[in-house]
Amino acid sequence: MIAAFGIAVIYSAVLLRIATNAFGATGDFLPFYSAGYLVRTGQVNHLYDPATLELVERELYPGRFGEALGYTLPVFVAWSFAPATLLPFTASFFLFMGVLVVLLAIIVYAFRRYLADVPQLPRDTFLACAAFGMPTIASIVFGQVDLIVLSGLAGGYLLLQRNRPYAAGLALCLMLVKPHMMLGVVPMLLLRREWRTLGTLFAVGVPLLALPALLSAPGALIDNVKILASYPGADTELAVNASVMPNWRGFILSLTNSNSMLLWLPGHALIAFGAIVAAFVCWRNARNLDKAYAIAATLPLVVSPHLHTQSLVLLLLPGAILLRAYFDAGVSAAREMRAVNALLCAYVAAFFLPVMAILGLSLGGFAVLAVYVALAARWPQPPSIVAAAIETEAATDPLVRAA
Repeated sequence: MIAAFGIAVIYSAVLLRIATNAFGATGDFLPFYSAGYLVRTGQVNHLYDPATLELVERELYPGRFGEALGYTLPVFVAWSFAPATLLPFTASFFLFMGVLVVLLAIIVYAFRRYLADVPQLPRDTFLACAAFGMPTIASIVFGQVDLIVLSGLAGGYLLLQRNRPYAAGLALCLMLVKPHMMLGVVPMLLLRREWRTLGTLFAVGVPLLALPALLSAPGALIDNVKILASYPGADTELAVNASVMPNWRGFILSLTNSNSMLLWLPGHALIAFGAIVAAFVCWRNARNLDKAYAIAATLPLVVSPHLHTQSLVLLLLPGAILLRAYFDAGVSAAREMRAVNALLCAYVAAFFLPVMAILGLSLGGFAVLAVYVALAARWPQPPSIVAAAIETEAATDPLVRAA
């Protein structure tokens, strides 16, 4: 209750600040809006120039703010925001938040159908935590694109489950708004030899990434790569807020107050290497799509040196897959309560860990790593016939429960 109340209070205040154009109430939407303005007005060659982008941001935002936010997404994403710049910033921001709410409703509906065989209490608990959790609300209120990434990730999985590989490839193209989030999905599909899905993804995705950039400004692709490469070493100059990141980089920076790559990169590289090795081992040994896809969805969150709370919304898909697998392995009242308690603990952690990071200690990376280890090493297995019978009797027989 405290976590739910805290989320409601915090983000109600954020919405009020956005509506009144308060100091710094730009969200992550301002660089997207400014990028759309640049491409609409024929200034694509300045899209990845931080100095020019800052000037445009300060011109377009009705209020004032401190540090400017950089733009790192592909050129086609900037073009998709161009029509929004025909509206004033604040109206456009609220319109985009409305679009994200509709998208969230579609995702929750898809999860509800996917979890149809899960008992009602844990299913409804998961859906409520998914819809009103800190990463989800943050993604909407800050005007981020992570829910779009999640829709592509979930759509690809659900369509592969239904043996629709070409449609799955098209759905995965939505993830190209943040291409690095495909770090797990693409190699997983390669190892599983999902050639039709990969073929569709590359046939549509490569032109989507390349053609708008090449037609708009010949050097835009190179500029995009350059600014992405600058982010691991960036901190205040690009307002990346590295000290609150839920990863090893954020943890080290919150302890040392230094963003020196010499301090955080060795540990981060070791974690990333171990996670990638574990992923390839699991992908080679996993017989079904569920575990392989859950690990592929989580891997980018473990290895990315640039990560914020709103991107953790991608964990909703591995969570849904794991929940269904847990009840595929057996159904009982005891299992239902364990699942509900685990979901509520995850909900509380998703609230308090970002708050702790803002207060000066970032521990979210350890939670993300724990989720990844659980997916890789503790995947639910169907119980033996005897064990299932004992668990069912314990859950239904009052005398056994009393004993």
